[in-house]
Amino acid sequence: MPRFPSFRTVILSATALALVLVWVGYAVMSSAMLDGQTHDTIANAETTARAYESSTSRTLRDVDVTLRSFADKYAEGGLVRARRLIDDGLYDAALIHHFSVFDPNGTPLFRSEGVGPPESLDGTGILALHRDEGGALMNVGLPFAGSATGRPLLRFSRRLEDAAGDFAGVVVANVDPDRLSSFYRQADVGRNGVVTLVGLDRIVRARGTKDGRDAVGLSIAESALWTVMQRSLTGVYWQVSLADGMRRAYAYRPVEGYPLILVVGIAAVDIDAAVAGFRGQMMIIAALLSVSIVLVAGFLLVQHRNAERLAAALSVNRDFLARVSHELRTPLNAILGFSEIIKDQMFGPQAGPRYADYAQDIHASGQHLLTLIDDILDLSRLQAGKFALHLEAVDPVVAAEWAIRIVAPQAEQKGIRLEINRPAAPTPVRADERALKQMLLNLLGNALKFTPEGGRVLITVGRGVHGRCVLRVTDNGVGMTAEELRQAVVPFGQASALTTHPGRGTGLGLPIVKSLIEAHGGHLRIDSRPGQGSQVTLEFAA
Repeated sequence: MPRFPSFRTVILSATALALVLVWVGYAVMSSAMLDGQTHDTIANAETTARAYESSTSRTLRDVDVTLRSFADKYAEGGLVRARRLIDDGLYDAALIHHFSVFDPNGTPLFRSEGVGPPESLDGTGILALHRDEGGALMNVGLPFAGSATGRPLLRFSRRLEDAAGDFAGVVVANVDPDRLSSFYRQADVGRNGVVTLVGLDRIVRARGTKDGRDAVGLSIAESALWTVMQRSLTGVYWQVSLADGMRRAYAYRPVEGYPLILVVGIAAVDIDAAVAGFRGQMMIIAALLSVSIVLVAGFLLVQHRNAERLAAALSVNRDFLARVSHELRTPLNAILGFSEIIKDQMFGPQAGPRYADYAQDIHASGQHLLTLIDDILDLSRLQAGKFALHLEAVDPVVAAEWAIRIVAPQAEQKGIRLEINRPAAPTPVRADERALKQMLLNLLGNALKFTPEGGRVLITVGRGVHGRCVLRVTDNGVGMTAEELRQAVVPFGQASALTTHPGRGTGLGLPIVKSLIEAHGGHLRIDSRPGQGSQVTLEFAA
């Protein structure tokens, strides 16, 4: 007769297989998500490069038209006639910093803006270029320190001719590259993306980054751009930036009509960051599924081993699951629903912020599940009378100060002030120190959740009218209605935090406090009004 594997072997084997499937699935999905994001990002870079190349070409064409008009008027009536174009403001003053005119020997004849260092064409080759080329082209010169502040300017120049058609000098439109850079900074290329305008002479003319880092005048002769351009005039390549050392994917295109190249770079760290949140949430989901699988496996093994001994407890468990099933399903449904949206990218690959919001909801659901399970365990022990109290003389002020230190980081995140009102004389109380601290933590946690940013939470330690030790936690939060007060001390009486009141707890905090204070022979009192905050009072036995 064939021998079948034991129940334990089957469960352990199934658990191992399920865990392998979960993590292999995570790895496959994570890799696919990164590959998809990389593909989409590069496509976006190419689209952005096309758009900004076209816009840059139009901008330079406007400068060229202005210079050509100046040259035509110069040929008709000399400098006096030509400068009317400038005096009448018939040019883009936001782009062109100032105009300069030089005679055939390079002597400055005119400068439209009088503030700045002396100008010279010595060593630039501009005069020789325009003297020989016949006036057909606008020259794009190298950056030079031509502004009063020392910032570099770009020289765009054209040949001037007299009425006889002879070489009469050069007119220069001095363009502030920061105008181009500020335009490039508007590109949707990520936090560390960059748009660069570089000449065929391999010198950067303008560079737009979110951090404003300047690279005008930088030589990128060692860039891989020049190698890939030998194979194709447009394309994409990967490289570590010579300007800031960051690895990027670069989409490049020549600027139509000019010896310039428009390059759009998107950082690898931005591509990773775009999916890091999703991958992190997928890891959380995989971890939650793994924990669930292990817990289920352990549960099945324990149930199998203790089937007879736990037969009576099964009915109690069924009743318990019926009462809390909604609270458990709600965060699980949120985790599964939002993770499916992220996995299938329902709103498209570019909806990053929206997916990030869903990822945060997944994280909040996981935290809610963990808190819910802890609270259920505490409450079940209390209701079963298995929560042993070790009564001793405890200083409530010390316990309150400890609780404040624990929740201080949470309060700082919301800018909430935590204060304590100490009694004039020592007020020891006979209590279980751990239980007292748990009550204070639960009350402070509730107060912080329901108190808006910039609020105040106060702990008061004193004696009641009968000489009993009294602890009060007061906040100026949202408060509660009479019905909410009644439901607050009922297990799961509070509406689910994930369905109606984001940020609220599991609905077990106050029931646990009520059970603990009653186990001490004391009682709980809650005073609250909507919009006026709440005050929770713990009165211990004499």
